[in-house]
Amino acid sequence: MVELRHRNLRDVDWLLFLTPIALTVLGCIGIHSTAPNQEFKKQLVALGIGIAVAIAVMLTDYRKIVMNIAPFLYAGTMVLLVCVLFFGKEVNHNKAWLNVGVSIQPSEFAKIATILMLTRFMSQVRGPLKLKDIILMTAIVIPPIILIQMEHDTGTMLTFGSIIAVFYILGGMRKLLLIAAALAVVAGLIAVYPHLKEYQRQRVMAVWEPERVDPKGYAYQTIQSVVAVGSGGTLGKGIGNGTQGKLGFLPYAWTDFIGAVIAEEMGFVGIMLMMVLYLAFIWRLIHVALGSRDRAGALMIMGLVSLIGFHILCNLGMVVGLMPIMGIPLPLMSSGGTSVISMFIGVGLALSVRFRRFVN
Repeated sequence: MVELRHRNLRDVDWLLFLTPIALTVLGCIGIHSTAPNQEFKKQLVALGIGIAVAIAVMLTDYRKIVMNIAPFLYAGTMVLLVCVLFFGKEVNHNKAWLNVGVSIQPSEFAKIATILMLTRFMSQVRGPLKLKDIILMTAIVIPPIILIQMEHDTGTMLTFGSIIAVFYILGGMRKLLLIAAALAVVAGLIAVYPHLKEYQRQRVMAVWEPERVDPKGYAYQTIQSVVAVGSGGTLGKGIGNGTQGKLGFLPYAWTDFIGAVIAEEMGFVGIMLMMVLYLAFIWRLIHVALGSRDRAGALMIMGLVSLIGFHILCNLGMVVGLMPIMGIPLPLMSSGGTSVISMFIGVGLALSVRFRRFVN
């Protein structure tokens, strides 16, 4: 551990530290408007824990975390994912939660653990990726993907694709292999579609062929979300005055559709505030990555950027009806304590890189 008194507080990237807090607070406002009070209280507790964890991680040398602790974190999350299969509870077709006194979602921690393991491997690779390196990197990602798919959590499973993709690209994967990998992904999606469950196919059709889907069935959430976004106007209906989320027309609005709640209650202004905060957050992450003193710090942060960016694009795509509902939350804003804490672990890692950018 590094004692804070031995460091100048100017070494802390305050914008990087404060923007995720602001995003979580903005999410809490939407959760308080639409969710049972217990959800709001849980989110505030998660925010408090997240801030404490981020500070603790910041004061820890990220190189020790990557090289010494990452394998244990990775193994621990894999064990938790296996436990979910046997002892987990199912919510909305997904068996992704484990009750250990409190309800946690191990797949959220698995994302961070996988980024750390890929960083550990990549920091020891010299030169462009060879086929052997690609195979070993893929082997790191396959276990969580398989275990999460067995939990029927397709949305979370897809996020690992964004993580591995950025490591392939930054690792110098040859263009021909990148093109082949992209074509393989497209072919895989086409091949998998006929084997999706009925409710999954209906969700896809709700976007691409809405006229073929029952508007009161699988297309209902998509339609209600678009209505909520459109009804907010410029300034919104006012905090707590929304109808789609607060009156239950948009089910579970405080989870995957918190963006629709913000749009309805705070309007275009609220959405722009949210986007400015996200852009500032991602900008500071990239800035810290560029200033990292070593390859490990830069790779780790860019893995986080790819994860956060993928979540934002997919979630907001769902909210405005451009993408099928996949159960991908809006980072830091959607209700979910495990997700918030895991994001703040990532913030702490980035702050640790910034804190040590001049250390030999």
